[in-house]
Amino acid sequence: MAGAGHRSTLKQKNKSHNHGKHRSKRNLKREAHGKTTNVKDITKKKKIKELLRSENAQRHADGREESFDQRRGATVDPPRLVVVASLDKNIDVPVVINLLQEADLSAEVKSGERNVLHVSAPKLKKRMCFVVAEHGNLQGLLDAARTADVVLFLMSGDRGLDNYGNHCLTCVVAQGVPAHLFACQGLSNLSKKKLSNAKKMVEKEIEKRFPGEKCRSIDTWQDAQNLWRQMTNLPLKPVHFRDSRPYLLAEKIEFLENLPNETGASEVDVDKGTLKVTGFLRGQDLNVNQLVHIPGVGDFQMSQIDQLDDPYPLVVKGNKDRRQKNAVAGDTEMAELQSQGVCLARATQPESLQSEVIPDDMDQEQTWPTAEELNEDKPVKQKNLKGVSDYQSNWILDLPEDEDDSDDEDADEDMEDEGMEDGEDSDNEEDEEEADDADTGTATETDDAENYDEQMDMDEEKKMYEKMKEERLNVHFPDEVDTPLDTKALTRFARYRGMDSFQTTVWDPKESLAYDYGRIYRVNKHHYKRLKKVSMKEREEEDDNLLAEPGNYITVYIKNVPRTFYGDLDQMTPVTFYGLFANEQKMTLLNVQIARAPGFSAPVKSKEPMVFQVGFRRFSASPIFSEHSYQNKFKMERFLPKNGFIVASMYAPIMFAPAPVLVFRENALERFDLVAKGSLLPLDTDRIVIKRVVLSGVPFKINKKSVVVRYMFFNREDIEFYKPIELRTKHGKRGHIKQALGTHGHMKCTFNSQLKSEDTVLMHLYKRVFPKWSYDPQVPILPPVIVEDEADSQEEEEEMADEVQEKVGDAYKMFD
Repeated sequence: MAGAGHRSTLKQKNKSHNHGKHRSKRNLKREAHGKTTNVKDITKKKKIKELLRSENAQRHADGREESFDQRRGATVDPPRLVVVASLDKNIDVPVVINLLQEADLSAEVKSGERNVLHVSAPKLKKRMCFVVAEHGNLQGLLDAARTADVVLFLMSGDRGLDNYGNHCLTCVVAQGVPAHLFACQGLSNLSKKKLSNAKKMVEKEIEKRFPGEKCRSIDTWQDAQNLWRQMTNLPLKPVHFRDSRPYLLAEKIEFLENLPNETGASEVDVDKGTLKVTGFLRGQDLNVNQLVHIPGVGDFQMSQIDQLDDPYPLVVKGNKDRRQKNAVAGDTEMAELQSQGVCLARATQPESLQSEVIPDDMDQEQTWPTAEELNEDKPVKQKNLKGVSDYQSNWILDLPEDEDDSDDEDADEDMEDEGMEDGEDSDNEEDEEEADDADTGTATETDDAENYDEQMDMDEEKKMYEKMKEERLNVHFPDEVDTPLDTKALTRFARYRGMDSFQTTVWDPKESLAYDYGRIYRVNKHHYKRLKKVSMKEREEEDDNLLAEPGNYITVYIKNVPRTFYGDLDQMTPVTFYGLFANEQKMTLLNVQIARAPGFSAPVKSKEPMVFQVGFRRFSASPIFSEHSYQNKFKMERFLPKNGFIVASMYAPIMFAPAPVLVFRENALERFDLVAKGSLLPLDTDRIVIKRVVLSGVPFKINKKSVVVRYMFFNREDIEFYKPIELRTKHGKRGHIKQALGTHGHMKCTFNSQLKSEDTVLMHLYKRVFPKWSYDPQVPILPPVIVEDEADSQEEEEEMADEVQEKVGDAYKMFD
């Protein structure tokens, strides 16, 4: 029995501990069997894949439900807004609208109060909202195109588009065109030979701005049906400055006057009232406590939002009978509901309309006391040195009285010799604008040559001539200014200073700021992104009970709207409003990058009043121009350049990039001329704009490196004062003033090399400039002006010339 074994019954085996889902590193290594991959990472990846798979499945299910809702007509999306813009005056727009209505014979057509037409097509299972832009009303076309989902451009089969249509197309493209289509009217009436030529001409016009786009025909109901399907299935293009905020196109407007007992019998509020705007909300959610902006009017608060039933539902064939029965049974109830509405939200804590900082006069730097405070007969004068701030100059007492820095004298210098500073009257500016318009060819033509001189204004012609001469001199002799004979240079250019190098010299952005800088909210370029993020985040964290969702048919009560705005409205001018983010009503320094529009050749001065359209805002301002470059200082430009980009700076409310910019100027015929177009730059109130003045002198006696210069100064004191500033010549030489010769302005200068007799000695002086506080949000509504096309007049002249040529040819037949 040796060697035989048996199973031990006394050996104890304990049960292993249940770790649950947790596994120790030792167990993980044992399970890995020498593999380097971590098992925990594998499980995490599996979980992530399962999560993504479930999210995709949920998204797919939501998409299917949404598509079913659209087929059933139960969607909350607003009808697709289509703006019909005619690019030629010979286009019959009512015929095109009738063809679009006949695309579905079972469609329900309802016309709104403000030139709005709703078409619900059950056969095509879509609904459209058509807005016709009046031909000649450029302002109305731009306002409607900013809110449109699709823009339908109508062209003529004879010539495509006229001059006004070309101008409209340029402006719409510059402000950001949404999804668009081109349709041509009148192609079916042409012969085969003319039809091919007309198509080539139309496609050539479209190819200039929209490569690859095609033009459709709109002459029959079959063409209208195809065009309808293309508009409904056309993918929408994003418009960044619009899609991130709520906006609404008014379909019904009502004005309620402010009652004395409601406003506390205030005399100011009598001319204002509550504007009730009704329409489909688009874009994002609208909070009743946020501010809204009406283009050309300003920023306002809301008091209430009412939600109404959709008056233009999509009637599908399956639900047509049922809906008609319900409609017949409850016509009166629906009418009462639409008139009264359901109050969705009331303003509890509306955002403040305060846009400016109230500067505190006691918070400024200390100055010397006045003579009345010291009970003295002579007032104490404040005197400044070149390159010294106002605060430091108050402690310097040993200056002569002639070196007193006078802002009035500097303003006179800017106004008289350079013609571009704050002293110009508004009447003169309007005259200059009318003169510019006369130069661009907008003046009315008269066939009577005898009355030509009577209708010409010679004063405007002289002002226009002086303006063109200043622009030409600025191109050939940039920034050069003559030193006056009767005034000392140190007095006339008291606010200017010299710099060794424009690029490397440090200029403190907080030194000697203008008084208007105390009224604005300062946003540094380093804080711009943070401000944008915070402003949009505050709008996202809103109470759901105070929101109106996009797609709903609502009525918005806008408080304290001027009565004049409602009185000047007509049925053909569209009215829109946009919701503002937090802090967008506050004033700051706005910088826009613009370039001259093609076809506009009139001179445009800095600080000239113009109309700006920045994104959804439209206002008037007088900007200053400066170069567009990458540095810490920017030289001011006196005129808008012919070519290249330039930066226009002005005081305006805060806006966030990106946003398109259009610059207009009203002419004598009450039309808007497109001056420039560009885009909005990020906010930067520390942008330093430097104005340069160049004093020139002529070499009188030339030695090897020593030169006697005259005509730069006319007294000895100016030479001694500007002695530390470096001199330069047009041929690149550098030098300094060595000493003054005599008392009539001759001075001895030394240069790094010998000068030529035709060279010119220059001295560069600089000062920081600021824009004028000229922001005005109320831009008048200009009536549409239909101008006869120049092509028609040219054709008539050519026909007359051909007739004269035929007569002349018949007269000379006898000599053949």
